[in-house]
Amino acid sequence: ERVYLIRRGAVRLSRVYESGEEITVALLRENSLFGVLSLLTGHRSDRFYHAIAFTRVEMITAPANSVLRAIEEDASVGLLLLQGLSSRILQTETMIETLTHRDMSSRLVSFLVVLCRDFGVASEKGITIDLRLS
Repeated sequence: ERVYLIRRGAVRLSRVYESGEEITVALLRENSLFGVLSLLTGHRSDRFYHAIAFTRVEMITAPANSVLRAIEEDASVGLLLLQGLSSRILQTETMIETLTHRDMSSRLVSFLVVLCRDFGVASEKGITIDLRLS
């Protein structure tokens, strides 16, 4: 029932399934949106996610109905929402491609490349991914 925009930091979105298994569905960074599914479908979703901060996080949050009114009043708000969702779709496609590699070492290399691109901080010694991952 709320829409969240990450202004600073990194967040992991996960789902817990009936089996008790928790699966990471997205790694989000600055200017990423989440919580928009109900807004777009027009009804409350039965999908529940856990949002866990990897770093210190600053977020802006708004009720979904306020965001919907803002879109109706100003098309540029809708365009920003579409850009955010497009970014999430591209991230999902990249993760699917990463997970379809046959062997574990190829999947790990692909995943590290994605993490470097999305969360890496370049220095003279290389690229640091300052996230606590397991």
